[in-house]
Amino acid sequence: MEPEHTRTHPRHAVPETCDSREDRSLATESTFVAGWRRTAAERGDAVAVQTPDESVTYRQALMVVEERALVLGAAVRDRSRPIAVDVESDVESVLSILAVLCSGHPVIVLDPFLPDARRDHILGVSGAYRLTADDLDTPVPDGVEIAEPGPDDPAVLIFTSGSTGAPKGVVHGQRAWVNQAADGRAFMGLGPGDRAATLLPLSFGAGFDCLVMTMLNGSRLLLWDVRRRGTDGLRDWLATERATTAHCTPSLLRSWLSPETSAVGSLRLLSTCGESVYRGDVERVRAGLMPDGVFCSWSGSSEAGNLAFNPFPAERELPAGVIPVGTPASDKHVRIVGDDGADVPAGEAGEVIIESAHLALRYHDAPDLTDARFTDLGAGRKRYRTGDLGRFDQLGQLHLLGRGDDAIKIRGYLVEPVEVESAIRALPWTADAVVTADRGQGRLTAYIAVNPGTWSPAPVEIRRELAKMLSPWMIPRDIVVIAELPRTERGKVDRAALPAAPGRTIEPMRGLTEANLEILWLEVLALDAVGRTEDFLALGGDSLAAATLLARVRERWFVDIPTAEFAEEPTIAGLGRLLDEANRERARTDAAGTVVELRGGEGRPMFIAAGAGAPAVSLLPLVRELGGDFPVYGLQAHGLERRGRADRTIRAAARRAIRDIRRIAPDGPYRLAGYSYGGFVMLEAAARLVDGGARCDAVILLDALFEPELLDRICGGRHPELSGAGDRVALPDRTGVTADTSERPNEDPAPADRLAALRSRVLMRTLVATAGLVTLPTATQWTVFWDLGRQLIRRHRPAIYRGPVVLVRAASSPANVAAWSRLVTGGTTVVPVAGDHHSMLRTPLVAETAAAIDAVVTPGGPARERNR
Repeated sequence: MEPEHTRTHPRHAVPETCDSREDRSLATESTFVAGWRRTAAERGDAVAVQTPDESVTYRQALMVVEERALVLGAAVRDRSRPIAVDVESDVESVLSILAVLCSGHPVIVLDPFLPDARRDHILGVSGAYRLTADDLDTPVPDGVEIAEPGPDDPAVLIFTSGSTGAPKGVVHGQRAWVNQAADGRAFMGLGPGDRAATLLPLSFGAGFDCLVMTMLNGSRLLLWDVRRRGTDGLRDWLATERATTAHCTPSLLRSWLSPETSAVGSLRLLSTCGESVYRGDVERVRAGLMPDGVFCSWSGSSEAGNLAFNPFPAERELPAGVIPVGTPASDKHVRIVGDDGADVPAGEAGEVIIESAHLALRYHDAPDLTDARFTDLGAGRKRYRTGDLGRFDQLGQLHLLGRGDDAIKIRGYLVEPVEVESAIRALPWTADAVVTADRGQGRLTAYIAVNPGTWSPAPVEIRRELAKMLSPWMIPRDIVVIAELPRTERGKVDRAALPAAPGRTIEPMRGLTEANLEILWLEVLALDAVGRTEDFLALGGDSLAAATLLARVRERWFVDIPTAEFAEEPTIAGLGRLLDEANRERARTDAAGTVVELRGGEGRPMFIAAGAGAPAVSLLPLVRELGGDFPVYGLQAHGLERRGRADRTIRAAARRAIRDIRRIAPDGPYRLAGYSYGGFVMLEAAARLVDGGARCDAVILLDALFEPELLDRICGGRHPELSGAGDRVALPDRTGVTADTSERPNEDPAPADRLAALRSRVLMRTLVATAGLVTLPTATQWTVFWDLGRQLIRRHRPAIYRGPVVLVRAASSPANVAAWSRLVTGGTTVVPVAGDHHSMLRTPLVAETAAAIDAVVTPGGPARERNR
């Protein structure tokens, strides 16, 4: 019993024109020549071949072919010598091909579009006799007899496209073409009543197949030379000639069909072959040309002939992405095997193996290559190792996944380029696409031809869209947008002619500023790796992506980098220098180094202290949302931007804040606010101002969060208002990553990790101890001051403020009202706002935070519930 995935499965929509009597007749023929002569005799005056310019009947064709066969038999006595025919899509070429086959010689079809070097290579390695017009004009010699070819005599010598190396000659026997014709009957329903429009050049393997399937099934072969005539008028020609079937490549189909293409009522079946076909292709066929017919995906190879068919009647649901190649062809026993040569279960990928009595006989003059690919199984059967990857699904449908040597491992995952191609083709911009794999560098490159009539996307836009459908490791590192894909004379993608992907050097970052910029670049460009000297534009960034990047820089570092300056050196290294220089310049313009005017206006000013490790300008998003007409000043830590020793206690920071405040506003009443760490500084400053006789009419704490040690000191141990039932608080750091100070389970890191962690702690302690005395890169400086701020909160011994405060609390933060009630005697009003510790000061949630402040400092603001 055969494995489940190799059994015969139900075929879809075999047309009613199939005639079982004629099927049996065809099956009794053992050679193409015998099948052709029988069919031609039976069909007589029926048209055999028709082009827009001429036609010939079966009877006429048979007479001409027999005469020419005798001429060729006399001209070339060596029956093993191939005869090459220059082939166009015309009647004369069909007759010449048939004549060579009936002469007993193997035929080679030469494409007129072949480069001279390629044609010379084929003629040289094959030793073929090239048919000329003079040969055809030679009178039929007397007394010449031609021996009838046998089933395993060579009939056709096909040269591969060379897309995976040098072109190879593949020798097929006579019986193989009888089997091909039987497939046309069984899977496409080809019969005497059909008019089969072949839009493939006859020099293509699939074009030759169409000739064979049509001639041996008694159909009318309609030939339209797409390469010379183009596609203008093609639809009307199909309708005029009442074509019942049409056969082409997916790329031709895409270039030809449009939403405006009207239906051809006579067309019952359209097939494509030669490359992957996608759901969108079939949908376009159904939407216009053939709403009620059968779409058939048809696949094969030079060595195997037909491999599989997958008919889709109008009512059959289409799968997403690539259309499976479907049910194996007649007498093609297909196996999927693993590395050990054993069959794998359905759903699992492996190499595609074909066993049949109707495979190629051998490679021409290449015994070693033949032995490597073909194995004789006895009884006329062979096994062929395709080198392709594939799988059977649970319904027994065969899926091809590309060449085995195309598969690539990225981050430990095996990626098939064809799956990535499928996702790219689903994008609205894509007209054509191919994905290549560089196994040495572990990367994918996507070449995408875009529709010139629609928006042409930047690579960064394509990556963002792919990220919605693919895992990160499947997104191509390099994306090249081009007008059209180069193709060989046989219509396949000419990979050798694809433009080279931009070379990349992944140079590591230097310092924390560049390391932080790297994170932004990877997010904005949707990449998984970037070097410090790589050009932003070369990586696929456009003007919109650049604006997004600089906006993110402004949001994080509160520095405006002009796009013109960024464009001069659009690299991480260059942007890092601009960023550090902008911060140094800002520090030079602030004489005190701790106060920045954030907004002008009339009336009493408001003073807001920034959080730990953050400059005063980090408060700009909040200040811009405030109502009223009064100046606002931002306070920041001493030494953060100008060289100077940092304050070592919150009390010292508060004394400095009071000096700065009184320098600007000698007399109160004062309006004070502080964010996070800055809230503790301003509350301490308010307590000292009030104790000194001044008045504060507004003290606002913006999500000031207790460190556990300070909370324990105030409340006498763990307190139920902490985050959870007695758990210690999880405080978010300045980058938005939670710094969990709860006790962690014991871990046993590797010795190297323990040593690295120890070095990191020692380095940070040293930097914190000397904070402000040494000028550090921006990101490093802010991290050091953030760590220092947390230490100061842990060690803080706060004074009691004899007045009311308003606590504007992020929804996700603990209120700790009981703790504040021990520090504030005038009562604490808690105003919850949307967001977390960071987002409450960022667009768009900062507007609600600003409204809460306005309600306090603007007379008549909305009342809030006060918590005593």
